Amino acid sequence: MTLDNPLRRDTVTVITRVLVGEDERGQDVYEDQERDVDRCNMQPVSSTEATDDRVQVVTRWRLAGPPDMGLTNMSKVRHRGVLYEVDGEPGQFGSFAGLMDHTEAFLKVVTG
Repeated sequence: MTLDNPLRRDTVTVITRVLVGEDERGQDVYEDQERDVDRCNMQPVSSTEATDDRVQVVTRWRLAGPPDMGLTNMSKVRHRGVLYEVDGEPGQFGSFAGLMDHTEAFLKVVTG
């Protein structure tokens, strides 16, 4: 029996850059592949503003999702129309009997 977690009601789009071949000069060719992942939770963490010569805002979010979501430090995540970068290495967490197994990562978006 699997219990549904009421906090995991967000769906995110994971964007992964995949090597698909080489061009005529032998250079690697990459393609972004998108897939929707449900049973996720997005929560805001912090926001900082730098006002040196221009206004720049860095906003960080915490993403918790299923253990098999395949998130890497090179992935990007789209949620509610905003594109986030994975900030650091995502963690894989296990638990007793698998009830709380999940992937967790910090995301960031920079504007300005």
